[in-house]
Amino acid sequence: MRRALSGLLAALALVLCGGAEAGAGPAAARPALPVLAYYYIWFEPSSWDRAKTDRPALGRYSSDDPEVMRQHVRAAKAAGISGFIVSWKSTEVNNRRLRRLADVARAERFTLSVIYQGLDFERHPLPVDRVAQDLRYYADAYAPDPVFRATDRPLLIWSGSWMFSVADMERAIAPIRSTVRVLASEKDEEGYTRVAPVVEGNAYYWSSVDPAQNPDHAAKLASMGQVVHRDRGLWLAPFAPGFDARLLGGTRAVDRRDGQTLREEYAAAVASAPDALGLISWNEFSENTHVEPSEAFGNRYLEVLGDLAEAPLAVLGEPALDSSASSGSSPSPVGGYVLAGFGGGGALLLLGLALLRRRRSGTDRAPRRRRPSTRTVRAGTAIVLVGAATAALLAVRAAPSGGRAGVVKAATTYFAGDKPVRDPAGVVVAAAGDIACAPDTAGPGSEEQNSATRCQEHTTADIVRSMQPDAVLALGDLQYPNGTLERFRTGYDLSWGAFKNITYPVPGNHEYGTRGAAGYFDYFGPAAGAREAGYYSYDLGGWHIVALNSECGRVGGCGPGSPQERWLAADLAAHPAGCTLAYWHRPRFSSGHHGSDPNYAAFWTTLHAAGADLVLGGHDHDYERFAPLAPDGTLDQRGIRQFVVGSGGDSFYKLHEPQAGREVGIASAPGVLRLVLRPGGYEWAFQTADGAPDRGTGECH
Repeated sequence: MRRALSGLLAALALVLCGGAEAGAGPAAARPALPVLAYYYIWFEPSSWDRAKTDRPALGRYSSDDPEVMRQHVRAAKAAGISGFIVSWKSTEVNNRRLRRLADVARAERFTLSVIYQGLDFERHPLPVDRVAQDLRYYADAYAPDPVFRATDRPLLIWSGSWMFSVADMERAIAPIRSTVRVLASEKDEEGYTRVAPVVEGNAYYWSSVDPAQNPDHAAKLASMGQVVHRDRGLWLAPFAPGFDARLLGGTRAVDRRDGQTLREEYAAAVASAPDALGLISWNEFSENTHVEPSEAFGNRYLEVLGDLAEAPLAVLGEPALDSSASSGSSPSPVGGYVLAGFGGGGALLLLGLALLRRRRSGTDRAPRRRRPSTRTVRAGTAIVLVGAATAALLAVRAAPSGGRAGVVKAATTYFAGDKPVRDPAGVVVAAAGDIACAPDTAGPGSEEQNSATRCQEHTTADIVRSMQPDAVLALGDLQYPNGTLERFRTGYDLSWGAFKNITYPVPGNHEYGTRGAAGYFDYFGPAAGAREAGYYSYDLGGWHIVALNSECGRVGGCGPGSPQERWLAADLAAHPAGCTLAYWHRPRFSSGHHGSDPNYAAFWTTLHAAGADLVLGGHDHDYERFAPLAPDGTLDQRGIRQFVVGSGGDSFYKLHEPQAGREVGIASAPGVLRLVLRPGGYEWAFQTADGAPDRGTGECH
């Protein structure tokens, strides 16, 4: 949504003034940019016994203690932090604590914003009615308080925005738009482009990047900043001192390197021309991103922050024209290109990013067009250091449109070849997703507890066994609630694990509940494809099969021009077949709880153009069969038939008003889709323990 950010200069002045008032003790360093630190209010004294490698210097405090809050605010201000972004959703405890923190911040002349936790503990999206109610409560109860005026209006970041439809977001935001500035928390350009019509900017919470291992992270931030500013949005760029979530079931750790990680991430964030910086975090001790004085690090990271805030910024030439301005003559409110605390190669990278920003002109502020999530780097513009993967990607993009040889070669990277079948004239396939309940008492969540028919993975495994399939297509969310390797071994493996050697899986959102879906990739090994992608293809008899990754934010997007969509187009061109089947976790069309998802329209368009025949999905815990559909969801004799098979056993949802094109819908019945793939056609049967309530045949295009 293009909207002028009226009052932004005054708003930023308010934030900047939060760091150096008289009467706050020693004069605080004035930050070169507003720094807002993510702050958590969920601590009880007992919290410090769980999943912590370090503890605060203040001791095992409670988030109810206003004296602890006061010491936090004063220490933060002294380090150049302008305000806190408080993790919140409306509960009795959270509201009590946020009110106490507001009282402290008001007395200390410190600003507060909120990051609204739109996902539950199991990373499921909250019902939109709950979100709308909470956002309205924030607007009514907190927005009138000047302590929440981090900008000209109180600022609220919607965490988990990528899990909500644009329509649902608009429904929740519309009633408060005039009083609250709502930002998304999207992870890439494509994600922000999707939600831009209903939000006013983006705050990317990127806590786990390792700048020593990811040379492209600064370029990604710069590109995201350009997209947000072109849409007249506020851009909050992230930086963190390190990361370690291994005690939470993850595998990733980013070394702090005695402050060097913080310095490098700060410099990359500043180079993205942000309106403010988002420091991750003040006190997220479980993921080891905290800068709060602690037993292990003392005041070290507040000292590093103080040094960064005092460091002069080298301005290169005239100030940049910020694309959030209403005309080409308006300067950026944060002005200029910056180099901060970098030497050698880091400075060269930032210089390249700065020169890329200087290319922007009035044409960049023309009406926004949908564009790929990766950038084309023009020769002679700047020197940019890129890794081998990025260089290969640019080479693919540079292939002449009239000849696909370079693209085809790249696409074969994820082609797994021909898979063994007993009879190519009739390949038997079993397919379902959303399968295994947690094997431990700590794992079951609201989905299992509130479902009348739940934890039926052994029943569906028996159905698969009766089919004697050549291949099992596991459609994601295979192990709840977060797919750790231990849960895969003690849960999924005891039911559907019997077919592991013929299983061709795709990941779902619950797989990524464990960092990087590590448990999923470790359990399935090479059968799951490359970890950086999670998508691949293979052949079964005369059919070409494509397994896609619907967790778009994990693989660079799913939209037109994204790496996965370009790979899909190239793979289909490289492996023409009389019949083609594709599958991924979140369905494009659905009448279930989650509903249709336009994020996968590009997949459908590309598959339709190639003459694909079948698409399978899960995610909604039910069974649906659709008539062949065109990309826009209309009936099409040469369209793609879709099956939703989220009936693998975990729990079951209710079906809602039928989506256009739906032919059959079955809920609360654990079952598996049986396909027989023949040359030129297919048979289907949805099999439950009581029979096959839906069956039929179809022909390939």
